[in-house]
Amino acid sequence: MDKPPKKINTYQPAISRYIESLKRYNQHTNIYSSKAYDHLPFHIENCQELATIIGNNKHTIMDMGSGSGLPAIILAICLPNSSVFAIESKSRKTRFLSQIKADLNLINLTVINDDINLIIRTKTVTPSIITAKAFAPYDKVIQLSQKIAKLDTSLYIPISRNQYQSLSQQANTKYSFINPKTDHYFLHYQF
Repeated sequence: MDKPPKKINTYQPAISRYIESLKRYNQHTNIYSSKAYDHLPFHIENCQELATIIGNNKHTIMDMGSGSGLPAIILAICLPNSSVFAIESKSRKTRFLSQIKADLNLINLTVINDDINLIIRTKTVTPSIITAKAFAPYDKVIQLSQKIAKLDTSLYIPISRNQYQSLSQQANTKYSFINPKTDHYFLHYQF
């Protein structure tokens, strides 16, 4: 059984520094929609919930399309026993991710500036956990993940309440849903 991560409050100073850096960096280089700043606390909490679900055992986590670092940065902060690989094809975003890695001394984070399809073809990362937040529709994420997943790899995709309500009506036993807290929903696919 996975050990639960330390209390989230333990990591709050690092998370606060990440948020401050994100907003400061975003003033000159668009990596996170400034219109979405009102929703940023929710997305941070959502990533913290994901960290709690994953647990703090040693995992190899691959985050597809890491963008501004959600959830890769939060997972690297909250799950120091895991190796987190932030895969992002846009160099303006990987520059930020690399800066945050250095600023927060996230030795368990690897930032890869490359296309996810190349990572899959070359098997650069062999994940035990795959995440993707706002990367692509869930069915495409599952399809891409199947190409790199090994037996027992888990895929977690944060989804909205509407997606949850729609998908939970379908008779598909290949994936399940996790709802650890009000308004936080995750599609879970076990390979």
